[in-house]
Amino acid sequence: MPLVAGHTFLYPLDNVPHLWVIATEPCNGIVAIVNFTSLKGSKDQTVVLLKHEHAFLRWDTSVNFAQAETMSEERLQEYIQQGRAKMHSPIDAVLVQLIVDGFCASPYTKNRIVTFVAEYRASHRAIKLGA
Repeated sequence: MPLVAGHTFLYPLDNVPHLWVIATEPCNGIVAIVNFTSLKGSKDQTVVLLKHEHAFLRWDTSVNFAQAETMSEERLQEYIQQGRAKMHSPIDAVLVQLIVDGFCASPYTKNRIVTFVAEYRASHRAIKLGA
C-alpha cells in the first residue's frame, strides 16, 4: 500500500497508542510524521484539531511538533506488517496543509525536521509550478 500525506496510523500498539499522521508525500522514500497530544496542558498550540475532525480523537488535540520525526516508508511498512503500527482513517487535505505549515511555525519543531519540511515544501511548490 502506498503511503501518502494525510494517512494516519496508531503507534505504538504495545502501549498507549497515539495517532500519527504522515504529513508529507514521500521524498526519496522519507516522510515527515507527527503525533497528536491532548490540548489540555500542551505547551504547543500552533495547530489544534477539534475532536470532530478525526474519528480517533476524543477531545480537542494539539499537534505535537516537538515529537515530529522523519521515517522511511520502508520502516513504516515494516511496523505495519509486524503489527507494531496500525493504519487508521486519513485526515483531510486542509488539515494536512495546516500541519505542514505548522512545522515551520512551531517553536518546538526540531531544526532537522524544519529543514526537511522546508525542502519538501520548496520541491512540492516547484512541481506544482511545472519547474
